[in-house]
This record gives sequence, structure tokens and C-alpha cells, in this order.
Amino acid sequence: MRSTISILHILVHAIFWYVVIDARTIVDSHSQPSDVKYFESNLDTNIGYWSPSTSSIDWCERNYVVTEYIAEFWNCISSFSMCILGTILFIRGLYNNVETRFLLSSLGFVLVGLGSAYFHGTLTHLGQMADELPMVYSMIIWGFILYRMNEFKQIKTKLFATDILVVFGIFYGLLWTYVHTLQTFVLVFQIHFTLMVLVALIKLIHLYRQPYHHVYRIKYLLIIHLVLLISAFVCWIIDQQLCEQMNNISQFNPQLHAWWHVFGAFHCHLGIVCGEAMRLLSIKHRQHQIKIFRSPQQSFKPDDHLHIVYYLGLPYIDYSKEKQTNKTKD
Repeated sequence: MRSTISILHILVHAIFWYVVIDARTIVDSHSQPSDVKYFESNLDTNIGYWSPSTSSIDWCERNYVVTEYIAEFWNCISSFSMCILGTILFIRGLYNNVETRFLLSSLGFVLVGLGSAYFHGTLTHLGQMADELPMVYSMIIWGFILYRMNEFKQIKTKLFATDILVVFGIFYGLLWTYVHTLQTFVLVFQIHFTLMVLVALIKLIHLYRQPYHHVYRIKYLLIIHLVLLISAFVCWIIDQQLCEQMNNISQFNPQLHAWWHVFGAFHCHLGIVCGEAMRLLSIKHRQHQIKIFRSPQQSFKPDDHLHIVYYLGLPYIDYSKEKQTNKTKD
């Protein structure tokens, strides 16, 4: 255990210091980026508080229209929808004493929202990194949750396999941080993140197909989860492909990239709730398997172990009966 911790300590510090040292030259190399992705033939030359822009991409929304202190007003404001939903999940998770993995996922959700708001509000290279890097970190945490959904053994009893997954996730995140911070990929990042989302979605659907996860309420949430993802993706594509028409012809830009943030926020919220639901059913199924050896065999009915409540139309896992059961056992 000590050797593993030492390896992680050395790995984190080595890569971290490389990033810190190279970050000193990043400011100069990105102060006047020559290869910036725009979505209009005429470049947006509006000047504001954060000018000049140092990011490698400038979205469809016209800059500094609402206020001189926010580059892309609606894209910035809509990003806080992720912060709000993520904070609610985190607070409920603390109150219900959920596993740390879901608390980290909720915190990652919040960081993505804050980074997105910072990026769209400033259009700086640092803001772009604050937006795109937490997106990758959050997907790494989400991947760990999905691929450890049915794992119950403690780290001490299964040290090697667990540590390999954790070390790989940390190493991958730091490596991507190092490379992406220096190069600021646009297309590569978009393809990379899309693949991560698709792999996670396929894994989530595969987990639902397991008998002890096969609950109609989860199926309902998964359908909405998928619909929201498709809606967000459509908004994201149209905002880029029809940007010039919406800005010049319609006289009213519907700000579809802002809607991408909102749909994406609810999509992530439902994803985390589905993850919590499946994890709870996995734990209950495991407990049921242990009880089979002590009492007459009974079939496992997942519907009896999952309770979902709704607040303002948003679903949450109801842990009240679970907490009452734990108190009775104590």
C-alpha cells in the first residue's frame, strides 16, 4: 500500500511541475493565437473588458453585446445551470451519506459549470482550459463509477485491480492536461470528448440490461437522459452550422449554445441519478445474495428496493427508508 501511494505521489508531482513550468510560456504562446475557430466569415471585433481574446475558439454569440464585462453573456449565464444542479446533488449526497464517488461526480459537475462560465465570460486561454479540462476529469470519474458499479470489495482486499484503474485515471487526466494545455486542440478535443460520452452511454445502457437494474423507473430516466443528450447535440451543431444566418438574417439569435448548456445540465443530472439508482440496486442485490445462504431462497425484486422522489420536476433517489433501516440495525 505504501509503495502504491509513493508511486502516485511521485507521478502527480512530476507531471504537475512540468505543467507549472510550461504554463509560464503558455501565456506568451497564446497571447495572440493565429489559428482561431470562428463560425462566421466576418470576425467579431467587439472590444470588452477581457479583450483581446486568447482562446482558440470563438462561439456564435456576438461578443460584449449585453455588457462590456462578459464576452458571451447568454453562454456564460446558462453555464450556471450546471453549477446549480450539481450543488443540489452534492448537498443531497452529503445529507444521505452517499459514496464518495458520487460526491466527486457532483463536484466535477459544478466545476464544469464554473469553468464554462469563466470561459464564455472571458474567451481567454486560461478560461478555455478551465472549461475543457474539468469536462475530461468529470468523464474519468464517471467512467470509474460505471466500471466499478458492481464492485463491492474494499481496496485492502483487492488492491491491485482497484489501484490500476485509479492510477490509470489519474495518469490519463494529467497527461491530457499537459498535452491539451500546450496545444489547445479544438477538433481533437471535441472528438475525444464525444467518444468518452458515447462509451459511457453504452456502458450505462449495458448496466441497465442487468436483471437487478431492470426497473421501469430507471428505463424512463434513461430515455429522457438520451433525449436530452440528442437535443443538446442538435443545438450545438445548428449553432455552429447556421451561425451566420441566425446572426444576420433572423435578427434574433436563439442562442442555441446556451441551450446546449441547459440541456446538457439536465442530461448530466439524470445520468448521476441513474448511476446512484443502479449502484443502490447493486448493493441491495449483493446483500440479497448473502441472505440466501441463511434463509429460504427468494427472488430479488429491484422495484421493492428503489424509491425515486421528484422536487420541482427533477428526480432524486429517496434514501429515507435506507437510513431508517440502518438506524434499526444500529
